[in-house]
Amino acid sequence: MNTQLVDSIVQIVANLSPAERELVKQKLSALDSNNRAENTGSLTLDERKAFLQKPLAERRAILAMQAEEMATHYQDSNDWRELMAGDIIDD
Repeated sequence: MNTQLVDSIVQIVANLSPAERELVKQKLSALDSNNRAENTGSLTLDERKAFLQKPLAERRAILAMQAEEMATHYQDSNDWRELMAGDIIDD
């Protein structure tokens, strides 16, 4: 994907209403979930190199989507809070 195309898509999405942006985010998350289901293991070195060779705008879009997913995960999940509640060293 070329940088101009990614920049155009980012600009179009930025101009959408909040409800439309949420719909786009849900659709992209569904696509991403399908891709993750196919690739359940950690990334190979070749996959990591391929990511680094993508245009900066595309990498930023991918990382922004992943950051949004993790923010939602941590806001909705209390599991990590329970881990942080106790003392570091148990008696």
